[in-house]
Amino acid sequence: MVNQEVSVELAEDLGINQEAFEKITKNLGRKPNLLELQIYSVMWSENVSYKSSFNWINLLPNTGDKIISGARQSNAGVVDIGNDEYCVFKMGTHNHPSGIDPYQGAATCVGDVCRDVVSVGAKPALVLNSLRFGEASLDRTKWLMDEVVKGIKDYSSVLYMENMGGEVSFNSCYDTNPIVNVMVAGVVPKEKLLLNRKINPGQLILLAGNSTGAEGVYGAEENFSIPKGNPGVGNSLIDCILKLNEANAIVRVENLDMAGIVNSVASVSVHANSGIDVNLNKIPLNQTGLSIEQVLLSRTQERVILVIETENLTKVLDVFTKAHIACDEIGTVTERDTIRFMESSVVVAELHANDLIMGHGAPQLNRKHHSINADKQDNFLERFSEPDNYWKIINEMVNNPNLIIKEYLQLHQEEEAKNSPSDAQISTVNSNGKALCFTISGNSVYAFNDPNVGAQINVARAVRRIICSGGKPLAINDCLNFGSPLEEKVFSQFVETIKGISSASEFFKTPVVGGNVSFYNESSVLGKREAINPTPIIGMLGVIDPKVNHMSYIFRNKGDMIFLIGKSRNDISGSEYLCSIHEKCEVGVPHFDLDEEKNINSVVAKLIEQKLICSAHSVERGGLFFNLIESSMPLGLGFDITSPAEVRKDAFLFGESQGRIVVSVSMENEDDFVDLMMESGVPFSTLGHVTKRELRIDDISYGYVDEYKKLYQKKGIK
Repeated sequence: MVNQEVSVELAEDLGINQEAFEKITKNLGRKPNLLELQIYSVMWSENVSYKSSFNWINLLPNTGDKIISGARQSNAGVVDIGNDEYCVFKMGTHNHPSGIDPYQGAATCVGDVCRDVVSVGAKPALVLNSLRFGEASLDRTKWLMDEVVKGIKDYSSVLYMENMGGEVSFNSCYDTNPIVNVMVAGVVPKEKLLLNRKINPGQLILLAGNSTGAEGVYGAEENFSIPKGNPGVGNSLIDCILKLNEANAIVRVENLDMAGIVNSVASVSVHANSGIDVNLNKIPLNQTGLSIEQVLLSRTQERVILVIETENLTKVLDVFTKAHIACDEIGTVTERDTIRFMESSVVVAELHANDLIMGHGAPQLNRKHHSINADKQDNFLERFSEPDNYWKIINEMVNNPNLIIKEYLQLHQEEEAKNSPSDAQISTVNSNGKALCFTISGNSVYAFNDPNVGAQINVARAVRRIICSGGKPLAINDCLNFGSPLEEKVFSQFVETIKGISSASEFFKTPVVGGNVSFYNESSVLGKREAINPTPIIGMLGVIDPKVNHMSYIFRNKGDMIFLIGKSRNDISGSEYLCSIHEKCEVGVPHFDLDEEKNINSVVAKLIEQKLICSAHSVERGGLFFNLIESSMPLGLGFDITSPAEVRKDAFLFGESQGRIVVSVSMENEDDFVDLMMESGVPFSTLGHVTKRELRIDDISYGYVDEYKKLYQKKGIK
């Protein structure tokens, strides 16, 4: 055993205080050597151990009737979708790398999440994203967005994945720290699920994929570099895993990302409750002069650890050889209770895996935080008079980049889509008469103004979209993007967000099956570090059964009646209208009530099931006007609506009160629709009817739908 004498001072240089150093010494029964101390330093860092967040995310509900594997139970969430099939989905984030090298940051994010999905046996089939960038007019913002979008597209296309889009928003708080969140999903037959298979002493540990370099090892070398992705290798690696799983030749797969080989081997050891010996001399390297620390902690992409039975070694190596993918036997599962890393038969580090792994022995901190009581809502309608020129207001609103980008991307999607577009993205990886639907929901303005309620709104909005698409919501993944947890204000926002997600997911019976926490997202303002707005992102899975219940948001026929389910309110809090027109960009949250959401969702689900509506569309960012525009553009139809006397017109058109869904109804179904609505007791009102092309509000023409469509296509994301 190599044992270099180390001091408390050296430990502190590595971020390990005296208390932690003493804990390590006690657990080992001796002082750690330098390499072991370096391993502890990385494994106990925020990114790997979740030391600030684990105690809180551990409170998120993660079980349910359909949940096979929830959050903190496997590398990706697993949900029963019926007919002996499971959907596997996972969200991940590469925010900081994307701020330095946006193309590689985004591409490697896709690859990393794909390997988590395939590690439980599912072929990655589709990708969605949630992106946040700085001020839209900045050249840096345009460059970052172009490179991120290209990185996601290029990597996913090589893997033949369906790119289902997602959401994009702009805010100056992201000027130097973009947010890149990616969700990947696939389907696996029940009998091929790679989860909780028995690991026994004598089984082999293999390392497959790219040879190891120094990428992504912080603080230990001068030649630090952002890990780079190779989608060709990534695709072949995934194919090999799927082929071997089909042949029942794999016991377990662990993706190598954070903390590289150490983290993956420790994860296997904890799961097996057994030791592991690793021979460092058998790890293929792509450069000379690497230190042992670099080899063990490297974040070189497109690598996995495999656990296999000895008798399957030839079969496994043959599959990888034919695919021209390196695969090497590097260790064995042992009867010991430690993981040992050896070089030339000399043990250079010996550790207890439990000490290293999040949720086991890795230390957790209780950060200081406080309750956040949102300020009493201002009545902004009293502070700002009603506009006297709605043409001018609409013209300004349609130049808001947060609304333009939404419309542009939606139009682009419609041009390529094989199905009718809906509030949630509908997957083609369905079988047995079902369809899967996915959506990503985030609003940092709501989250900044009231983190608890803002988080609930994000969950409720995702549920509402899936309901409007004809689906039943099943489960959640999340990406929680925040500033420094060392700041009490930021950590308090994080805690309130967790509370909000917990209460909403329990209410809607949509457990959390996976996720990611990203701290230290900050921008530099006049030389000072400032946290981004809290940015919790909710990814949700639903199932449409039968898939003929799929509902689109587009208007179908001239003359169809347009109804609003839910109530129009004198409310412009937290809206893009309040920001664009009145320059109050981070104040208030819109009206929101969980019980209202539940009642509205229930009645819309019945309307879809009974085939009484032609379209359903959740009212969200930009308010009712943009909801109607979105429904009009695909088929070039328009609308003629009347505003209610009791609600101010700007609030009616642009307010973002939650719990509202616009539906269109054919004339032959109108009576049955009204009867069902009256029986339900859910508030609803008549807005007007679908027209051929013109947009009319209160008998005033606001142009033709083709003009708006051309405007969005022209502006786009250039």
